[in-house]
Amino acid sequence: MDSNVFNVYANALLEIAIESNNERLIRDEVKSLKEIIKKNNDFILIMHSKNLKNEDKYEIVDKIFSTCHPDLIAFLKVLIKNHLSFYIYEVLKETLFRFDDYLNIEEGTLYLSKELSDEEVEKIKTIAEEKTNKTIDLKVVIDKSLVGGFKLSLRNDIYDTSILTKINHIKKTLVKE
Repeated sequence: MDSNVFNVYANALLEIAIESNNERLIRDEVKSLKEIIKKNNDFILIMHSKNLKNEDKYEIVDKIFSTCHPDLIAFLKVLIKNHLSFYIYEVLKETLFRFDDYLNIEEGTLYLSKELSDEEVEKIKTIAEEKTNKTIDLKVVIDKSLVGGFKLSLRNDIYDTSILTKINHIKKTLVKE
């Protein structure tokens, strides 16, 4: 499937969200929906099934996502109607990129060797936001392979303060001399 098709639908939902002044709300729902669908491939298979009429699929969408914004529900139904149900995840992924660009949000993952307090995580997030001039949507992951420090992965950058990386850097410096 041509990714330009995904882009057209993504931009359409963003325009609708902007018109209704619900960019942040719909963006957050798109993100949640994308994660749900990623973990539950059965939803895609059901929506792509030739054994169900579109009206039945719409009913399923209404029931499962009843708490979602009506524009997002209508968007899913348009994808189903236009035979794009097999690509819902890809469309949502592209849609999230469009919303993030518009809202100046960057998703990031903070890898920690151990749990940090909320204040410590917030401090790292604030520094990253100041450095990138973006709002960082941060996911925290505990990575036991890190000896200490942390690794912050953003879309285009990785900030690595882990002890292992520092040791490797020292090792390379010593080998050069």
